[in-house]
Amino acid sequence: MGLATAGLTAAGLTVAATADITGVYVTRYTVTATQFDGTVVTVNVQDLYLSSNDAADSVLNIYNFNLGPEAQVDFYQSQTAPTWSPGNLGGPFDTEATRRADSFVTIGGFEQGVLYPEQSPGSGNGIGLDPNFGGENTDYPGMDAGWYNGSPPSLAGQVGDVALPGPDGAPSGFGLGVLIGRFAYQGDFSLDGSSLETTWNQGLGTPGQQLAFTVVPAPGALALLGLVGLVGTRRRQ
Repeated sequence: MGLATAGLTAAGLTVAATADITGVYVTRYTVTATQFDGTVVTVNVQDLYLSSNDAADSVLNIYNFNLGPEAQVDFYQSQTAPTWSPGNLGGPFDTEATRRADSFVTIGGFEQGVLYPEQSPGSGNGIGLDPNFGGENTDYPGMDAGWYNGSPPSLAGQVGDVALPGPDGAPSGFGLGVLIGRFAYQGDFSLDGSSLETTWNQGLGTPGQQLAFTVVPAPGALALLGLVGLVGTRRRQ
C-alpha cells in the first residue's frame, strides 16, 4: 500500500487501487543569488512536486489550487522573468536569480535527475494559466487557481526521477514524480495546508484520471496525503 493510499485509509476514505499519481510534497531550501542589476537576493524556496508509482504517467494540469494560510505572500519574481509562467529569455537575461530563485508554476518540462532544478532557457515552455490564477503578475495564485500543459503531445508532464525531501526538508535522494511549481519568498512561509487537484494520463488517446491532494506537515518524512479520489475519464485543461 502506498503512502497516499495508506493516508486515505486512515482517514476513512477510499481511492482506486490503480491510482498512479500518489501525492504532493515539497522540498525546502534557501538560495542566495545575483540579480540582473548586480544586487544579491536571498529567498526561502519550496519546490512543489507530484509523486507517482508508474513511469508511464504524464500530468496534464493542476486545478482548484488553493494556498495554505501561511503561503499567501508576495512571492519573489526575478527581474528578468517577472511572470508565473516559466520565462528565462536567455542571453544577458539568463541570471542566477532567474535560474534558482524565481517563483513559477509548471507541468514538468524541467531537467530531471537533479536535486535543485534550474529554470534554464526553454524550461517549462507552453504552460498556460487559467482565469482563476489571477494573471501572470499576481502576488500569489488566486482561489481555485489552475495551470496546464498547453501542448499535451509534448508530454512535458511525463514523470521521472525528481528530488525527495530529507529529514530537514532539503532535497535528498530521488523518487518518481514531476515538478509543478517553485515558490520563493524573502521571509518565512509554508505550503503546508495547500490543496490541489490534478489530471494525468499515459499519453495521447489514453483515459485521464483525476485526484485531489493536500500538502501536509510531516517533519522527517515524505508528506503525502490524498484527500479525495476522483478517478475519471475526462481530461480537464
